[in-house]
Amino acid sequence: MVVSEVLGTMWTARRRSAKKNSKKSAAPSRTEKHAKPSTSKKLSDQSLIRADVQSLSGTDFERLMEMYYIDQGYRVNRVGGAGDHEVDLILQGKEGYKIAVQCKRWKRDVGNDIVLRLKAGKQVHGCYDAWIVTTSHFTKSAREAAERLNIKLINGAALQDKLMRWRKGKRVG
Repeated sequence: MVVSEVLGTMWTARRRSAKKNSKKSAAPSRTEKHAKPSTSKKLSDQSLIRADVQSLSGTDFERLMEMYYIDQGYRVNRVGGAGDHEVDLILQGKEGYKIAVQCKRWKRDVGNDIVLRLKAGKQVHGCYDAWIVTTSHFTKSAREAAERLNIKLINGAALQDKLMRWRKGKRVG
């Protein structure tokens, strides 16, 4: 009886030790846990305003546009994420009407598929108007679709001009 208890205790201790070691190897080390790429670091508002738009992540670009539109007098609701129906921001002017905004920090041209999906998102979110803001340009078919669907397109050049005037007003870079 004593022998079986000793063997049982040894077996249990060995199992617990093996289980503890497997948890340690599966858990990330301190350096792995804190080693994150610099692009995932959330920028402060001042850093975001000063940053080159082309270097921003999509999320930071949305934050920048949110700050810009707030300073323009809009109330801004950030939608974004899964199920956003191509709507990143919903602006509400003093008059009360809502504008669905899609923000695209892209290098390639924005196509008409984005325009068509924003048209649906505008309706899903009950917005009166819709705008697409990009750091690049729009394809010919996107411009044609937007004109027919009454969606305002703001390309990279127009955006740079707007942001430059805004930054000067804030006395930033």
